[in-house]
Parts: sequence; structure tokens; C-alpha cells
Amino acid sequence: MVDRIVSRHATAEGAACFMLLGWLLTGSLQLHAATLETRAGAVPEARASVLNDLAILATIRPKKCIEEKAPELQVRGWRTSTALCTWQNRLQMRRWEADQGTDLKVCLSKQALWWAWARSRTTPAVGPVAWNDAWSAQSLLDDAGAQKRAAIIERTANGSWIATEWRWTPSPRAATRKWQEGRWKLLADAAIEMRQSTRKEPVSHEAAPLLATWEKNLSGRAAEISAENWLWERDGLCMRMETVGLSQAQLHLPYSKEDGRLEQRAAMQLRLARTYPKATWLIPFRVLPLPDSTVRGGAKYEAIWVEDATVKGQLWMPGKSDGAVLRARIAVALPVKKNSETDKATAMNIAGSIDRELIGLAAIWAFDHER
Repeated sequence: MVDRIVSRHATAEGAACFMLLGWLLTGSLQLHAATLETRAGAVPEARASVLNDLAILATIRPKKCIEEKAPELQVRGWRTSTALCTWQNRLQMRRWEADQGTDLKVCLSKQALWWAWARSRTTPAVGPVAWNDAWSAQSLLDDAGAQKRAAIIERTANGSWIATEWRWTPSPRAATRKWQEGRWKLLADAAIEMRQSTRKEPVSHEAAPLLATWEKNLSGRAAEISAENWLWERDGLCMRMETVGLSQAQLHLPYSKEDGRLEQRAAMQLRLARTYPKATWLIPFRVLPLPDSTVRGGAKYEAIWVEDATVKGQLWMPGKSDGAVLRARIAVALPVKKNSETDKATAMNIAGSIDRELIGLAAIWAFDHER
């Protein structure tokens, strides 16, 4: 009888122990999961803190930079704050805010202007050339020089834009420099994670070959690209790439300069005049004059006209063998009319700017594709 009681007591004790063990294991797993979840949630929060708070990045309270000067270049449409420094003035951060009260009345957004300015400060210039209007954030990193740079631009929750630039001059002391490198890597990694696809907008297969040529011809000028437009400035004018494509010419356009005949150009001009009956021709269809450096390339053709208060210039670049022609058309809106003489002079000035832009595109294309 006693044996049975002892046996039952032992069984009950064992069951209780088993339940306690199960509870401890379950609690441990839940605690572990909660810890992992907390850590996972803390990562983006920590990265955001590194980008937004210089004190967290530097682990030292920042101060106004010694002998702080105004930025070398002011960016149109942006207000800059006082630069903050730490690490004995070796780490600097400066922030910009888009000026909501300024109407630039130009074709480019404020973020496109800031992006071009930021790229001009990197050596060599890195990152996408033209600003993509589909982006909500983008970053630049420059580790090539003695002074390292990082820059980000992002749209805030309320729709406004802010931009930040960091500049770091590494310490000459090895131990200090190694510590600084670790902190700088946190910033660089956070900036890289903010990068978005360089080409979110659909660029047609036909337009793709000219895209790199256009961006190279910008030579550092601000530009903006979207699904509908490529926009940039020249001579104070807002230029828009209206048509880009690869197709068969309406009439045969010879690739060789020696094969071009006057009657062919006259026939092409007649066809254009019938296609655009309301146009006023500022530069009739002709062989585009190119610099001597591109003499080995094929013939390029252009025409510039006014239609519907817009000056348009088109470039034709025939292929060497298949008869296909790459076309590009630039459009610039005329300002408000004043009188006929002023309008004519303004249109001719715009035509001159478009002509120089077409020559630049053609020269780069010939150098890159026809040598």
C-alpha cells in the first residue's frame, strides 16, 4: 500500500516537472523570438538615426565648425543650414531643405538641381546622371579622394525634400582612423540602402542607344528624366527631348557623306513641309556640320522649324548598313509673343541653341559608335 502511494507521488512529481520544463522551454523560445524581432526592428531605426543625428554617428556632441564658411555653391531653390562638425573638425555634416516658398518657373525640379550640384562635388562624378522623377530617395558616395563624401536626398512624409552631405577627412593616427572607418561604414551602408533603381521609368528599346549619348552631352548640367520626357537646360532655355526612336527613313538617307545629293535633301524637305504645313523653317533639311574630330563618322542630318509657338529641331543619324535611322527631336517653347520682329529674333536664337545641342549629340554618337 505504501509502495503504491509513493509510486503515485513520484508520478505526480514527474508530471509536474515535465510541465515546468515545457513551460520554461516555451517561454525561452518566445523570449528568443521577441528578442530577434526587437533586434530586426532596431536595425532600420539605428540606420535612420545614423543618417539623421550626427551625435549618434560620431558618438560625440557636434559643434559649429571652426572657421565655418558659406557653401561654395548655393543651390537654386534650396535653403542650407549651418554646418556641424565633430572628430576635431574632421567630420562635417550640412543639411538642405527645399524652399517651399520659391517658384523657380523652370522645367526642372528642385531635386534635379540639387542632384546635379551634388554630383559635381564627387570625383569622379558617380551615380546616375539625370534625376529620375520616380525616385523618392537617392544617394551618392565618393571614397576616391583624401576626403570622403556621402550625400543623400529624400522626400519626407509630408512631401517636402531634404538633402544631407557628410565630409570626412580621416585622422592621421592609425588607431583613431580605424575607429572612424567603422563609424563611416555605418553611414555608407545606410546611404547605400536608400538607393533606388537607376531606371524606374520605361525607356524604350529604341530610345536606349541615345540615352547614354544624351547624358554624356549634358556635361554636368542638371537634367530630369521620366516616362514621358527628358528635360534639361541650355543657354537659359528649357529643352525637352520630344521624340527618340529608331525607324526606317521616309526617304533613303545615305550614311556616307559622299553619297549625299542635293536632290535627296530637297525631296526630304518637301516631304517635311507636307508633314508640317504650318511650320516656319528656320534651318531647312541639311547635312549637319560636325567638328573635324568626327570626320570618320557617317553623315548626320538636321532641320529646325517653328510650329505652334514651339521651336523644334530634329536629328537624323542613318545606320551604316541596315538603312535604319536614329531620330531625336528637341523642343523649346517660345516665350510670350511681343511683336513679329522680336519673335523672329528669339526663334533664331533658340534655333542656334538647339543646333549646338544637336551637333553635340551627333559628335558624341559618332565618336562612341562610328569610329
